[in-house]
Amino acid sequence: MDKKENAPTLSANVNELEKNNDFIAFSSDSDSENEEQTDKVTQDSAPILNTDYPWIIDHDHSKEREIADWLTMEIKDFVAYISPNRKEIESRNTAIDKLRSVVKELWDDADLQVFGSYATDLYLPGSDLDCVVNTKSGNKGDKKHLYSLATFLKEKIAAKDVEVVAHTRVPIIKFIEPNSNIHIDISFERTNGLEAAKLIRSWLETTPGLRELVLIIKQFLHARRLNNVRTGGLGGFSIICLVYSFLHLHPRILTGEIDATDNLGVLLIEFFELYGKNYGYDHIAIAVNDKHPSYISKQLWKDLQPARTTFALAIQDPGDPTNNISRGSFNIGAIKRAFAGGFDLLTNRCFEMHSIPFKARRGKSILGNVIQYRGIARDFHDERSLVTNKAIAESENYYRKRVGIVYDNEEDNNDKDSNVNSTTTNSTDNDTSSEPLLKKAKVAKDYDSESSDNDYNPLDN
Repeated sequence: MDKKENAPTLSANVNELEKNNDFIAFSSDSDSENEEQTDKVTQDSAPILNTDYPWIIDHDHSKEREIADWLTMEIKDFVAYISPNRKEIESRNTAIDKLRSVVKELWDDADLQVFGSYATDLYLPGSDLDCVVNTKSGNKGDKKHLYSLATFLKEKIAAKDVEVVAHTRVPIIKFIEPNSNIHIDISFERTNGLEAAKLIRSWLETTPGLRELVLIIKQFLHARRLNNVRTGGLGGFSIICLVYSFLHLHPRILTGEIDATDNLGVLLIEFFELYGKNYGYDHIAIAVNDKHPSYISKQLWKDLQPARTTFALAIQDPGDPTNNISRGSFNIGAIKRAFAGGFDLLTNRCFEMHSIPFKARRGKSILGNVIQYRGIARDFHDERSLVTNKAIAESENYYRKRVGIVYDNEEDNNDKDSNVNSTTTNSTDNDTSSEPLLKKAKVAKDYDSESSDNDYNPLDN
């Protein structure tokens, strides 16, 4: 049979995923789950694909002797397939520049910055942009300014389908940028999302396999409508913390026995097994402190008590140990069942592919048993290294400025201490030598307190 006859088609394949009506359209906006959103730059030039798993087209790994290696290669192909090309990145950069200029035209002391998945390089085709407007005066957080910006955006034809969501703890403006058709959310006077983005980027730099597995889990949960925190699903920050802790606490990775990037298939199956079948949701919480994840007893986490129910996911906020970032994920029973189902689907598919001859494997997918793609055709051009992601660049610049403020405060305090030390006794030296550290700690505490809002996860969009 020729290649065309073996290619997967929408009508020719009915697997377990389809039987469960499990469909993934690449709309990663968890607040608009039923809306199929794609970037305009992609829509203009690409046809609709008639296939469930296009990442295997011209990337057939069915001849791999080790089924786990086949799945690993499929995961890498899938990630390459959905990774952004130059046009997509430039389209987002242009949208950011345009919005920033409009905001500055309205308020000259304001700046618009991007957090969320675009600022962490964990975004998917059609993902929205999460933005925040911060001002030097810090006085633009009320509803009056929310409506002022919404009106001004419409006047400048910088937004369409504008919706002001004012009656929530974190008011936002939701709209579509007309030129790119990118969905955008804007909040006001918050910095915790920017800090979280910096932390996650540092995790990505030091944790092989984190980006690949996070993107897979995001898609997996999105397909099952379990990624919306407002309906009890698992948000982006929680997903990242789950995968990050899983990789850093995996015994075979800790001992150097395996390399994560070469064993993504096995790790994905084991992730599903851990959180779908073996994890003790009633008794165990996850802590990510000082870059060292750990499992802790819920009984020892005093700030967690009293809980509404013992059967719940608990993840300690890296920026605020008193905050449980997954407290809104009340549908953990469905999430656990989904992970358990993912384990069963993948292991069954692996056994099935192992039992048939190589010729019969041709044109088949393992990963496609839990994730599908039906939509605009894409290429495998991951061009993130070819063009600057302005959200990341500006976030890094913001972080350097913040660090510079702390550093300057330390220098000023050290100068003051030097003057004091020259006129005091040794006992006074001992009393005042810790003052700069206390001042630095105060700056950090004020800074961390911005992310203590239990009802707001900056990366759960």
